[in-house]
Amino acid sequence: MSGQEGREGSEGPAAPDPVEAFVRSAALFGETIAALGDREWDRPTRPEGWTCVTTTAWVVVGDAQVPRAVAGETVSPPAGVDVGILGPHPVATWRGTALAAIEALRRPGAVTARFRVEGGEMVVGDLVGQRVTDHLVRAWDIGEAVGRPVAIAPELAEWCLSFWSSHAAAVLAGGVLPDTPLEPPPDADPATRLLALTGRRA
Repeated sequence: MSGQEGREGSEGPAAPDPVEAFVRSAALFGETIAALGDREWDRPTRPEGWTCVTTTAWVVVGDAQVPRAVAGETVSPPAGVDVGILGPHPVATWRGTALAAIEALRRPGAVTARFRVEGGEMVVGDLVGQRVTDHLVRAWDIGEAVGRPVAIAPELAEWCLSFWSSHAAAVLAGGVLPDTPLEPPPDADPATRLLALTGRRA
């Protein structure tokens, strides 16, 4: 899942490997919330009823699953979003969770390890694909909420699109992406196509 094959001689940066993609997408989300002013945390985001605080809590809960998955523990979808987990310093809470996830993913064999989910098993690399997508689109959501558009790097968007193209059955079944996919405009760039896949219009 490195994405390096077939890129020699092509234009633009090479596709990241899964751990690099996670690091970069997490950094984008972190930069986005670190720029929030005190009055911006309560701005509404997607879905209806969520705010920048809710979105941040959602990402923190999701990233907290990564070390557990690498350890082979059972991971269940979050039942809801408890903003109380962020404490008085949301950015610091996010940072600690993200660093723990990155540390876990950098262990030898982490991405190919298997972990338990309800009704079966998953590969950690599949969880990484979901987390990278979530980082990017949730950062975009917060940027839209506060009027500071977030630019998604094309190679990260392409990485996510490639990931989901190999998980088409999961996309069609629903429930794994933030929203129902939309049809992207003709000749859309990678970021626009990724946003459309997650139900967003750039």
